[in-house]
Amino acid sequence: MLTRRALLAPVLGFALALALVPTAATASPGRQVILVVMTERSYGQVLSEPGLSHLISAGGLGLMTTSGRAGGPSLTAVNLGAGRSADGAPAGRVPFAKGDGGVTVDVGPYRSAAGDAEPGLLGSTLSEASLTVGYAGDGPNHVGMLVAMDLQGRIPTAALEATSTQAATVGASDLVVLAGPSLLGSALESTQAAEVMVVLVGAGASGEMRETGDAAQPILVASGSPDDLLAGGDGPEGLTSSTTRRDGVVSDVDVAPTILGFLGVTVPDQMVGAPIERSDRPPTELHERYLGHRELVGPVGAAVLALALGSLFSGIAAVFLLRSAAPRLERAIALAMIASLALFVATIPASALTSQTYASVGACMLAVGAAILALALWCGHSDPKAAVATAAVAGLVLVVLDGILGWPSQLTPLLGGGVLDGERFFGLGNAHAGIVLAGAVLGAARLPGRSGVWLIAAAAAFAGLPFLGADLGGSLTLAIAGALWFAVRTWRHLGWRTWVLVAIVSLGTVVLVTLADRTLPGGGTHVSRVAAGGPLHAFVDRLAANARVTSANASAWLAVLGLPFWLILALRRSQRFRPSLEPDTRWRDAVVVLTLAGMAGFGLNDTYGLAGSAFAFASAAMLYPTLTAPTADPVARSAGLIA
Repeated sequence: MLTRRALLAPVLGFALALALVPTAATASPGRQVILVVMTERSYGQVLSEPGLSHLISAGGLGLMTTSGRAGGPSLTAVNLGAGRSADGAPAGRVPFAKGDGGVTVDVGPYRSAAGDAEPGLLGSTLSEASLTVGYAGDGPNHVGMLVAMDLQGRIPTAALEATSTQAATVGASDLVVLAGPSLLGSALESTQAAEVMVVLVGAGASGEMRETGDAAQPILVASGSPDDLLAGGDGPEGLTSSTTRRDGVVSDVDVAPTILGFLGVTVPDQMVGAPIERSDRPPTELHERYLGHRELVGPVGAAVLALALGSLFSGIAAVFLLRSAAPRLERAIALAMIASLALFVATIPASALTSQTYASVGACMLAVGAAILALALWCGHSDPKAAVATAAVAGLVLVVLDGILGWPSQLTPLLGGGVLDGERFFGLGNAHAGIVLAGAVLGAARLPGRSGVWLIAAAAAFAGLPFLGADLGGSLTLAIAGALWFAVRTWRHLGWRTWVLVAIVSLGTVVLVTLADRTLPGGGTHVSRVAAGGPLHAFVDRLAANARVTSANASAWLAVLGLPFWLILALRRSQRFRPSLEPDTRWRDAVVVLTLAGMAGFGLNDTYGLAGSAFAFASAAMLYPTLTAPTADPVARSAGLIA
């Protein structure tokens, strides 16, 4: 009969033997993510890549925005690893050192250029969850290290040369980052995970892509068993996320939350993206539309701008420099000015066209512009101010219709700042917010009593609601305009009571828009994150970003500096403008409010688009009635600035 000691001895011996057997660290047998970082690959190149056809058919394809800067692979890689858009990133090769089976990246330069983003947050989050990150790559390009590293720049396991070592790295990692698609096949064959998510992302633009303006990067997401992924499927499908709310479009900040969600790890608050989901179809047609748009947006914008600037400078010369300009000349200049406004507004429906060609866009702009021009001239035949107000209100109506239809114009906006440029993922764009501002304020000038306040308040609500405009800066600008309109119409001056009211309304608007974003359908947008960071911090950041963007476009300063120019002339009621400003004080008040709100919008938004649109309508509001109305004293032209 066996004793207890005799039974215990072999059990202890077997346990000791197991403890002495060397084992290698392995990834979880359940799930694994393989992230492939491809540099300078366009959407079309990914579609035609022979080695990716099986994955494309098994997964979803999308276009990935990267904060409007497709030129630098390093910036995209930092964004991927931070789950947040960085301000910038050093170009060139990634500096790193080998050691202890892994590598350490010199993260200092990337951290100092990143702003609020935290390079390496993805790697640290996985490490804190006891998951391993690995990197495998060959050749000189190691930009993928910026995705795999943790906050200190460390990557626990890395294979830079030998194929066998790369296979071991894949087997030992819950997330493995590959330097290119050439390693993907062997990675799928060597993985031990039952379910794998493969994410292929583009980083940076080639010279050919930059020439065509192709800033949207390709992304492919496929999940399933390794055998199923290698065999392919019946796809492809499309991709989307709540960050973009667009079929076929995601953001680079969505990749990190998608990886963490697949591996069952909580997404840190510092990451601002959302998990990527499947949508109906790949964005191939959208990409073709986008490329056509990039080809014509420059020439079309230049033509509209040339007409606007030509009529503006001619109008200023006729008012201030020419002592006795012929009435016909003044009326011709005025006609060109109102026509430029009509074409400016016509860019809204033209931007929504699915076919972005010179023929389709040109025909739409001419037809819509002619209709708006005819309506404006008809409404303004007895009162020139009504012509400008009609063009502005027409723009307001078209923007509202665009919002109700889901913002189709924001995919390829002729006014710039579109979804695929990574500047505005959904909702009301800055340039269009300026059109809403002008339409609401100049429309209020044609309404009796307090009706104008309600019109501006409704426009502010439209801009701020999460399922419509989702634009805190635009909503706040319009709320300020509403407070100013109430003050100047009630108290007839810009005294201390006015600015107290503006402060109270501004604070209340931030609170209401934030609550709406957190409670109403379509909420959970960037609005809550901006408000959570503190209004003052957000204002300083946006003002600094706006100054950088405006400085890159010297002509934009004309609009920014032109707003106070018209404000001073409206407040002083210079002699040349008195016939159009004094008979109806509502028009003078509208110019004052529009210019002040446009100046506020420059500080509250991260581009000059709102201020630029406000300047265009403010210029017409001052010049068009003056040019179309007879002047009793021709000498007043030369005295206009000093009277």
